[in-house]
Amino acid sequence: MAPLRCHLLIGQPASGKTTLAKALAPLLTTPGEPPALVLSTDVIRAEVFGDAAVQGPWVDIQQRLHQLIQEAVAAGIPVILDATHARRAWRLAITQALPLPAPVEWIGWWLYTDLPTSLDWNTRRERAVPVPVIQEMAAALADPHFGPSRAEGFAAICAVVPTHHNDLVAVLQAELAGLDRRIRSATNRERKLQRHGYSRLLDLERLLHLIKLLSTWPDLATSDPVSAEELGAILSPLPEGDLGDRAAAFLGRLHGECFADAAAIRSDLAWLEANGFCSAVPSAAPIQLAPCSTGQRAGGVVHGGLPPMGDGPVFLRVMTLLRHLLQEPFDRPAERGANLHQHLIAATDSIPGAYLPGETATLRKDLEKILTPYGFRNRHDNVRHGYCLGTAVLSPPRLRELHNVVRQTAGRLADPSAQDLLAELDERLGWAGISADGLPPARSYARHAVVDTALVRRDSLAAPRRAEAIEAAIVEHRRVLLLRFPGVGSFADSPDGELRVWPLQLIFHNVGWYLLFEEDQVGREQGLIRSERLERLALRNAQGDLRRSPEEHASALARLERLLHHSGGIYFGAELEQQLAIASPSAQRRSQVLVTLRFCCAPWAFAFIREGLQRYPIEHTRFSKPLQGDSWWHHPKAPHVLEPGPADSSHPYPVELDLPPWTVAADIDLRSWLFAFGGGIRIGSPDVLRQELVQRCREAMETNGAQGAPSQPATSEPAAQFIPSRLTRD
Repeated sequence: MAPLRCHLLIGQPASGKTTLAKALAPLLTTPGEPPALVLSTDVIRAEVFGDAAVQGPWVDIQQRLHQLIQEAVAAGIPVILDATHARRAWRLAITQALPLPAPVEWIGWWLYTDLPTSLDWNTRRERAVPVPVIQEMAAALADPHFGPSRAEGFAAICAVVPTHHNDLVAVLQAELAGLDRRIRSATNRERKLQRHGYSRLLDLERLLHLIKLLSTWPDLATSDPVSAEELGAILSPLPEGDLGDRAAAFLGRLHGECFADAAAIRSDLAWLEANGFCSAVPSAAPIQLAPCSTGQRAGGVVHGGLPPMGDGPVFLRVMTLLRHLLQEPFDRPAERGANLHQHLIAATDSIPGAYLPGETATLRKDLEKILTPYGFRNRHDNVRHGYCLGTAVLSPPRLRELHNVVRQTAGRLADPSAQDLLAELDERLGWAGISADGLPPARSYARHAVVDTALVRRDSLAAPRRAEAIEAAIVEHRRVLLLRFPGVGSFADSPDGELRVWPLQLIFHNVGWYLLFEEDQVGREQGLIRSERLERLALRNAQGDLRRSPEEHASALARLERLLHHSGGIYFGAELEQQLAIASPSAQRRSQVLVTLRFCCAPWAFAFIREGLQRYPIEHTRFSKPLQGDSWWHHPKAPHVLEPGPADSSHPYPVELDLPPWTVAADIDLRSWLFAFGGGIRIGSPDVLRQELVQRCREAMETNGAQGAPSQPATSEPAAQFIPSRLTRD
């Protein structure tokens, strides 16, 4: 049984569609047959809303229009749709997305009426259309990529130029008489093509639009304010449901409701996942053609043309290329001036279905048809951007935030590795069309490195690009020979000269970058772990061939992490046995070595101290309970377990810390923190630390000309005002 032929008129407002519909309708049926049904959206609007001028919800008009089409097709009555159909999505909604009860061959009638003529005819209409609307629709129809095409599901498209024909009926009769031959010829050509699951233009474009959508917002999530604002500008309120539901809502709003099929999108997502499009790791597996859908319209095969990628081999080569560009967006020839297209062919030639050598012209044409029309490359832009599906680990707003973090690390923290990373990140984001210039940071670092990397010794590890060698040694678990420069800042137990070490980690601490390393001690499996500022070190031998196993390196790192945890800083003393005890997984062995520091605090000092729950290990920290009548808040799990002193005491709040012996004996960080409270604390034990504080105060007073000043009791109230201007503002 031959399919029913229905007719869809295409043209901007005031192009002569209604006149053509009236002339065409009598030519479609013979005497005795039901006349063709002319459906006009203006007539339906008047039927639904009572007046054709009322611009009510389109969904109400569309629902009635689809109902009338389906009823007419079921009755075998040819339909003529009199509407602009200026956009592809509007045409696809009828030709490929609308389920029909019987097979239909859609014939498109494209009215080539020039814009000045339409504007002139529009002035003579009883109800004129705004000029910008006519101009916009005329431009959409003239789009070289998305203008009317047989691939949209038309068995044929007939071109009519109303201004060139005196006898319109004769023109229509001639076109109708030649339809069988035109359709038969086109169908015979298409029999040679290999159909697949994305042969229909509707399915193919939904897939391409989906890839582009996810290349901008990988999971369509609003995890950051900028993405939330951008997505909210497209669709508000934001859609809910799974990724298929959310993608359907956005595709419907961006490209047309015909693409908003959540079930089909879930199948698209599964196909992309199965074919490696969602992986950042380049895939060399061949693209698999999706099977032809078994859920064809109830009436049988859909008649109409195919897009170029509707042919299996074309689809395979283009999608192989697109996947490669998504996963390796900055792939380009190493040689300056080499041919990019030949390079891309060579990069994918091992994948079945990819381009063959010598097909550079074909590849160039396919690039132009895919990257530009569907948004993978900006029009008139020869730079191939790279922010795409396989590399979209983060959204552009998140990448800008990441850029700011790296910029702050490279600038204020003077991280030499981050400086190199920032330069590369700037370049790559520029290639991807993502600019982070001029954006004020939402957060920054108040602390900054005291070392200017531009002014350090050129052979020190703090100099630009010098840290790369030590990083490589860390990654490769390689022993290196370091030199500690003479005359640099030193402490009593600082090493001198050459150091043969296993580098473990680079860390920013307080004011600068430090290398944490393990000394290579002859005859021992484990060595002393130390830290040293980068600008004080040079790398004498970066190519040492002695390496240790990943397990040995991991064991040393685990020991380092335990030392960092218990020390509260990066000073670990100079006794290996003490380090091994503190780093032991045995709590009993650690407790035998830990030293308890006890001090009592004035109320103002305790207010600051009790906020630092992570300054030292919380399991080795004990704070005072509140006094009766105290109103300050503390978390029920905070370690407030010690009984406070008398309420009338100047220092009623006790604190206890279990610390490594080297921390209590010589750690600068402990002293910088604890001694800064001056008279706000009273050290109970160990007594040697109390004596050190007293001695420091005496030396400072004597050095600054206060030898004759009367000594002040440690418990006097005025001492509580020691450096209040800094501490009380924190």
